[in-house]
Amino acid sequence: MNVEQFEIFRTIAQVKSFTKAAKILNFTQPAISSQIKILEQHYNIPLFERCNNGVKLTEAGKKFYEYGDKILALYEQMENDIAGLAGFNREHINVGAGYTVGNYYLPNSIMAFKDKNPSAYVRLNISDSQQIISELRDRYLDIGIVEGNAFYDRDLDFCKIGHSELVLITPATDKWLTKKSITIQEVLTEPFISREDESILRNYINNHLKTYAVNYDDLNIIMEITNFEAIKHAVINNKGISIVPYPVVENDLHQGSICRVPIEGFQLSWDINIICRANESLTGLKKEFLDYLTHAPWLIENGIQ
Repeated sequence: MNVEQFEIFRTIAQVKSFTKAAKILNFTQPAISSQIKILEQHYNIPLFERCNNGVKLTEAGKKFYEYGDKILALYEQMENDIAGLAGFNREHINVGAGYTVGNYYLPNSIMAFKDKNPSAYVRLNISDSQQIISELRDRYLDIGIVEGNAFYDRDLDFCKIGHSELVLITPATDKWLTKKSITIQEVLTEPFISREDESILRNYINNHLKTYAVNYDDLNIIMEITNFEAIKHAVINNKGISIVPYPVVENDLHQGSICRVPIEGFQLSWDINIICRANESLTGLKKEFLDYLTHAPWLIENGIQ
């Protein structure tokens, strides 16, 4: 058993997907699957089980995660202490990001930053906005990137760096291929695949629908899914329509496996904010990474501005 196995396990548990974890860690999926198989054979018990939204921890997996997180924290502290004694400071940067930014924007950008700063060790934790805010306040994270509007916390500084468009997606069937637009009333009659009730996206859309005297619950919701990738594949398989951030479906739209249909008079985009603890200045590589995240080329490259 080695530290890399703990890191692989923790990343899979956080993003609930072997494929996404492989992308974040810059490994192949077979490589990380093999490492998890070794762990499960060692303990002779499954650590993950497959579900509709990807994978989730078994009871044994939850216990392994609990201890693994402590082991990684101790390992990180040991690395820093010994590196300091050796005169080489390897600086750890703990970043929390929302699902869209974390899965679709940050992985390649983190690798580009590390190429220029070899002594930087960036740990990316993908989670919902409220958890990111909580972990920043509790000092588990150095920097957070959250999606959505109207955040406020007196202990945190919020800096808007751009916005991401939200789009209505439909199956690529004859019904939708020739459709130029759709009204809100028509949307209400279509089978709709939704995010879960606690989702910031759901609340955000609901607030905009209210301006049209419509509530989110008026939609013809046939299922709720907590994962954008699963929602996308449900739409591709002609189960219904949905509203998702544009980066989730950008490649699929180019490939023609899914359609985007404008809603008449209804355009949606939400803010992307960088958050840090108030009255606390970042130093060293943490400051450089923060500057990198707010730098225009990175934003333009990812279509955030």
